[in-house]
Amino acid sequence: MAVPRNSDVPVVPSAPKPRERRPAQSPRDDFDDDTTIDDVAYSDSDLSRPQTHALGLEGCRFDSCRLGGIMRGVTFYESELSICDLANLEADECSMAECVISTSRLTGMSWTAGTWRDVLLEGTRADLTSFRYSKLRTVVFRDCDLRQTDFEGVEFRNVAFERCNLTGARFTGTGARHNLRFTDCTLADINGVTSLRGATVDGGDLLGLAASLAREAGITVRW
Repeated sequence: MAVPRNSDVPVVPSAPKPRERRPAQSPRDDFDDDTTIDDVAYSDSDLSRPQTHALGLEGCRFDSCRLGGIMRGVTFYESELSICDLANLEADECSMAECVISTSRLTGMSWTAGTWRDVLLEGTRADLTSFRYSKLRTVVFRDCDLRQTDFEGVEFRNVAFERCNLTGARFTGTGARHNLRFTDCTLADINGVTSLRGATVDGGDLLGLAASLAREAGITVRW
């Protein structure tokens, strides 16, 4: 029996398990430091705080919510975020596991030195975001706007980009790259493309990728 190559192994994040959730109630379910909130459904809420520390969110659902400000050591587990606004959120050493983010806006979000494990990001605008020095494990970016996203120093393990616009994205100094693949993506003006050695590219903007490689090699290409 043939053993599949890394590039042949599909990336399928574990989905949040179905849960019974009760509607959020204030102040009982307000975001507070060093607390845990389980199985709560938030809807049409502004949950931004200037700073939030060591908050645990497990089995929660967020519909049309705003999450902003600064988060440090916050964890999201088995949670769903739909049509949410995380633009310019500063998340430092935060983690997200077995979560789905869909049809949302993450423009300018900074998720630094954190972890995403078993996460699906789908149909979302995430341009100008930063994942610098984070660990991405079993993560799928699908149909997302990732223009000028910063992946400097990121460790990729079982990560797939599907039909994403990665124009101007930065991959300088990426760490482990196990089963990293790009399918039908826009790859123009990539920075640090040589750090993607070992990745698999299926279809998409191969011409743009070649131009990025040539630029980093100091080759001038005239069409």
